[in-house]
Amino acid sequence: MPFAESRGRRLYYERQGEGPAVLFLHGAGSNAATWWQQLPVFSPRHTCITMDIRCFGRSVAPVQEFDLDNFVADALAVLDAAGVQRAAFVGQSLGGFVGLKTALAHPERVAAFAACDSSLAIDHPVLLDAIARRRITHKAASIEQRSLGRWFLENCADKAQLYAQINHFNPSAHSIPDGEWGAALAGALGADKLIPLDALCRVACPTLLLVGSEDPIVPVRVMRELQDLVRGSELAVIDQAGHSAYFEKPDEVNRVLLDFLERRAKF
Repeated sequence: MPFAESRGRRLYYERQGEGPAVLFLHGAGSNAATWWQQLPVFSPRHTCITMDIRCFGRSVAPVQEFDLDNFVADALAVLDAAGVQRAAFVGQSLGGFVGLKTALAHPERVAAFAACDSSLAIDHPVLLDAIARRRITHKAASIEQRSLGRWFLENCADKAQLYAQINHFNPSAHSIPDGEWGAALAGALGADKLIPLDALCRVACPTLLLVGSEDPIVPVRVMRELQDLVRGSELAVIDQAGHSAYFEKPDEVNRVLLDFLERRAKF
């Protein structure tokens, strides 16, 4: 199994396919395995790189290292280890934080950026309030109840269970106390860590904002607002999907992403 070295840790990654590179970055409820519905579709035309973000899956690290700057350094280290100079970043939720920060700090490495159901770690009151309320009201809810839309839960019980099982690979599900993990998540969105809203005006790469119509954290109306701030960006709304549209409606999301990359990515 391949690992990249970054800031004293070993980062697990996988590479498959051929063509312009796409780096898939998972959310806080997943790991590299979550992209199983994307890889067979993307790999015939793209080099697909998936990774376990630090503190997730096989990328073992203490929870104190749960930090956006670490995640960006890790993503670049994985690309370097895979021999990729420039890639499109596809990031779901937490992965979108990493994609945006990389696009701002290392624009030469980002051919395009697709933020999927991501609050982007930006300083926006509606998004921060939604995250805070979710933290309080969803403590007793399962990972699939927190992240999947009603339609999917009612019609795809088998895949909803798989979603939960993938999350159970993470230390946060079996080794890290809930309070410690919650503090790490909250710390990543501390006031001193947030990306200023006006920074969106500096995003230079082609950008797609993709969101499920039922996402409880990332309202469509806020994504429309952010679209106006990111020059030349596009917005795609996936009907009857929650916070994990890529998992719930993979066929539709894959079509949208591939079309966007074909038309806009600057590999």
